[in-house]
Amino acid sequence: MNLFLIVASLLLLIIIPVHFSRNKRAKNKVVYVIDNNCTGCQRCVKRCRRKALDITNDKSGLHVALKHPEKCTACGDCVAVCKFKALELTYRK
Repeated sequence: MNLFLIVASLLLLIIIPVHFSRNKRAKNKVVYVIDNNCTGCQRCVKRCRRKALDITNDKSGLHVALKHPEKCTACGDCVAVCKFKALELTYRK
């Protein structure tokens, strides 16, 4: 029983700070799309759990756009999967 309490306490000490730091980061940062680097491969769109990114097709061609910035938590998953360096985290305006 004591071992269970120790393990549970350690897990809470690890999980709670990560949760709060992610929320703080989400208030300060958002994903920015560098259109010149984007090839429209959609890897980042598929990876985004919050559905903040979407694909657009305009005069410059097929590329990713941040459609819902309020949904972006700045987790960095989309930045990690982009092979073309078309995404970066920037401070919100």
